[in-house]
Amino acid sequence: MQLTLGYVRSTSQILLKDLDWEQNKVSTRLIDATDLPDQNLQGLFVGQTDHFQQLLGLLDKEKSHYPIIEGQTFDLGYSVFEDMPAFQFKELGEKVVSRWQLSHNYQSLEEIFAFTTHMRVLWHKDRISFLEEMWYWMKRNLGATDLSIVFNDVIQSEQKNEEGQKEQKPKLTQSLLTGTKKANFMTGAGKEAVLMDKYLDKWNEQFEVTEWDQKKARFVATVMIDKSPLIFMARTSTLTQLQRSLFAAFFKGMQG
Repeated sequence: MQLTLGYVRSTSQILLKDLDWEQNKVSTRLIDATDLPDQNLQGLFVGQTDHFQQLLGLLDKEKSHYPIIEGQTFDLGYSVFEDMPAFQFKELGEKVVSRWQLSHNYQSLEEIFAFTTHMRVLWHKDRISFLEEMWYWMKRNLGATDLSIVFNDVIQSEQKNEEGQKEQKPKLTQSLLTGTKKANFMTGAGKEAVLMDKYLDKWNEQFEVTEWDQKKARFVATVMIDKSPLIFMARTSTLTQLQRSLFAAFFKGMQG
C-alpha cells in the first residue's frame, strides 16, 4: 500500500510525500497545484490562510475524497513535514486516516436507516448505480487507498445455436468496480472467476471479513444480497470493530 499526504507549499505548488507501507520508506515529490485532482491523497495540509483562500475552488472539489487540514491542528509546519522521517510520517498518516474514518463512521451510523432504505430501492432499480454509491460510501468509511468490488454480471455473448448459426445469448461472467480515487467498471478476467470459486463456501447474507493482513494493510470481505455474491478487496491502514459493525448493520438492512 502507498499512503500519500500533501502540504500546500504555495498557491501553485504542493509537496507530496509517499510512504511504501511494507518497506516503510518515504519518497518526496513536488507537483503543480493544477495536477492535484489526478493524485490519490489520504490527506492534505494547509499552512497559510491566504494559500487556502486562493486555492479554495480547487480544494472544495477535493475535500470529498480526503481530509484537508490546517497544519496547526497537528502543530505541523511545512519544513517539519518536508523533513519528517518515515516512522513519524507513518504515525502522522495513521492519525489522519483514523480521524477521517471515525468522522465518516459516526455520520454513517446516524444516517444508516435512511441510507439503507435508499440503497434497497436502488439495488432493485439500478444495480450499477447501487454499486457506484456503495463503492464511494465504503471507501470513505474505510479510509482506503483503493477498493475493488467483484460481482457476477450478465453480458451478451455470440454463441452458436443448435442449427450452427451465430446469435447473441446472455452469458454469466464476473465484473468489478475498482479504483483509487474514482471507481471504474471493468469486465473481469479469469482471476475473478477463480476468486468467486475460492470463496464459494464463504457466501452468506452476513458481511464477513475473510482476510485481514495488517502488515500489508489489506483485507478481503464477502457478502450475499438476494443470492448475488459480492467480494470486497481494499487497502487500508486500520480495520476497526466500529467499521465492521457499520458494514454488518448496512448489509443486514439490505436483506430486509
